Amino acid sequence: MYSTSGIVELLLKVDKKGRMLIPKALRERLGLRSVVRAKVEEGRIVLEPVRDPIELLEKAVVKGTEDVEKEIVELRGVAERELRRILDK
Repeated sequence: MYSTSGIVELLLKVDKKGRMLIPKALRERLGLRSVVRAKVEEGRIVLEPVRDPIELLEKAVVKGTEDVEKEIVELRGVAERELRRILDK
């Protein structure tokens, strides 16, 4: 792997199934993870990092769970206040 004027150039071997191995250092540098967008531009293959949709979904579920827990705490507080009001009569 070498760089000329900020461009990294590699020679990658393509196996019989059409797969290439991108070196770990380059994957980390570019933020390539489990999902990559590939497109062909002017006879070149361009790879772009894409956030894994499962990762995004996991974060949304966790956020949703936190919101639900907060709402439960608030509703429990309202119920306790209402019960005290009823019992104080």
